Formats: sequence, C-alpha cells, structure tokens
Amino acid sequence: MSGYKIRFNGLDRLYDHYKTELNEAAQQSWRLGSAILGKETEKLESSIAKKYSRKYAVAVGSATDGLYFALRAAGIGPEHKVFCPVLSYVATAGAIRRIGSKIKFIDTDNNGNIGSFFHEKTPDAMVYVNLYGNTADYDRIQTYCQKNKIVLIEDAAQSQGAYYRDIPSGSMGDASIFSFDPMKNMPSFGSGGMMLTDNKDICEHVISLRRHAIKSTEFDHGYNSVISEDHAAQLNVLLYYYDELQRDRERVSHRYHNNLSNKIFIKGDENNRSSYHKQVMLTDNRDQLKEYLEKQGIETKIHYSQILDTVNTGLYPMAESITQKAISLPIYPFLQNEEIDYICEQIKDFYGI
Repeated sequence: MSGYKIRFNGLDRLYDHYKTELNEAAQQSWRLGSAILGKETEKLESSIAKKYSRKYAVAVGSATDGLYFALRAAGIGPEHKVFCPVLSYVATAGAIRRIGSKIKFIDTDNNGNIGSFFHEKTPDAMVYVNLYGNTADYDRIQTYCQKNKIVLIEDAAQSQGAYYRDIPSGSMGDASIFSFDPMKNMPSFGSGGMMLTDNKDICEHVISLRRHAIKSTEFDHGYNSVISEDHAAQLNVLLYYYDELQRDRERVSHRYHNNLSNKIFIKGDENNRSSYHKQVMLTDNRDQLKEYLEKQGIETKIHYSQILDTVNTGLYPMAESITQKAISLPIYPFLQNEEIDYICEQIKDFYGI
C-alpha cells in the first residue's frame, strides 16, 4: 500500500486533518472511564436519528450485525423468504443467511441497484441496497412492499448522505442500516454500524439483541455488538463535519466526470443524489486497466468481481455485466485536483484518448 502515489482510501488524510479533535474526543472518553454505551454513544444515536429523520437510532458493532438484528426484530426467521439484490458486498446476503431465511436473488438495473421483481412470488421481506452510494428506486420498492405487507430493510451502508428525491437515505423502509467501517464515508477507526427505524418495537428488540438480549422477558439469543465510547466520540466529530466532507466528495466526482466525459460512470437515475461512496467506471479491458494504473502508482479496486449467487451464473445479465466492467477509482475528500487529473491522464493514455 505504501508504494502507491495515490492510495484508494484516504483514511490517513482524514485523520491528519482532524487529528487534534479526534484525539481529544477519544482521550476525553478515556479520562471519564467510560468504555461502552455511555454519553458519546447516546449523543451519536440521537444526532443520527435527528439528521436522517428517524425516531430511533441504535448503535451496533457493525452494519452486518445491524442488518441481522433488524431482520430478526422485524420477525423474519428461518421459515421466511427474503428478496436480495444479486450484486452487493457479501455481508448483505450473509446477514440473511445468518437468520436461516431463504434468499431469492434479484438481478440489478444498469446502475447496480435492485432491478425488476414484480413477476416474482411475494416474499416475506426485502433487503435492498443503495449500491456505490446511489439510491435505488424507492417509490417502486415502497409501493410493492406496502401493497404486499412485506418487511422492507434499507441497506444504506454505502449511502449515508444520499437522497432519493428529498428523502434522506437512512429514513426509508421499516429499518435502515448505516456502516462506520473504515472504508465508509464516515469511518470509525475501528468498526461500527447504526440501525435506524421509526418502529419502537424494532428499536427495543435491537437494543436487547446488541447486549446479549439481557432485557428479554424470555430466553432470546443475543450478541455483544456495540461501539466503544472512544470510537463513538470520534464519530461525533466526523458527523459535525459530515456535510463539508460530502461536498468535497462531490467535487472529486464531478472532476472525474468532466475529465473523462467520454467514459461511462455509474451515477444512479434522475431521482438520486449520491453519497459519492464509490467512483465506479464501466469500461472494457477493466483488468488490464487496473494493472496499468497500478504500474503508474494508482491504487484501484473492483467492486464486485462476482455476483452473490455464484451457483446460478447466467441468470443475472445486468449484474454480471457490471462485474466484468466495473472499476472503482479513488474518491475521498482530501484527494487533490492534480491527483484526480493525473489519474484521468493515465486512463486516457491507456485507451489512447
């Protein structure tokens, strides 16, 4: 990693920019002797709930746990079937598998978000993903789920800060899940996630599940899944600056689009305002381009190299096409304009533009 001129993720730059406040926030929690579920976690939960128009927010150890807890709290179990997009990080389907529910995978649209599902047999729940930070067609999804009385979970791990029309990601469905993984837009220097909901019963159930279900009136298998107070304190610092950081992500994305106007980028439909979590370009000779950029000192990633339903390849043409063409370019708030221009110049050189 250290050999790259331009790294894929700018976590080090984020820390350098805010290190005084981040260090002081963590040290203050240590001085108070508070380890978990203290004032900083409570502040983070209340601030997140307010900012993203939810009644309740519950901090958990990871977004993966948040998805699992939300489904369990909504009454989904091994006897149920859950719709899930076939293109996502493995944690999306993994949370459903953990419950034991049957998964019905759905192909995507050309932006990588969940595609057509109206012809399918009605499930018991749907988990949809705002892939790469672009919101899916919420009107279509919500109408279908409300009509059929289906539990709807928004996997918003990549879309904190995104909007569908004027609706903020995090406020859609029966529950929404944010991620504070170090690779996300608001990263913890450890791990963490947040479950958001307007349903009091779901909220209370998740609160119980994250701490061994000790508040349950009958035996209910729970977990130890919390954010430490020092990490919550640092997340509170980043939440204060979040809108500013998002504007810089938007700057980076727009510069890519302007410099590479002849290339195809995934950007969502007209109702989407992205969180700019990923800068995904669809291109031929993707693997060769990745190798070429690496030689020029530019780190890139592939999100994702295969679909989740690896048994039934050939059934998901749109998603499988994306896995063959998608390459993720560096995008983070402290990426400099000259660095973006350098990346674009190298891409143009590769394609002879």
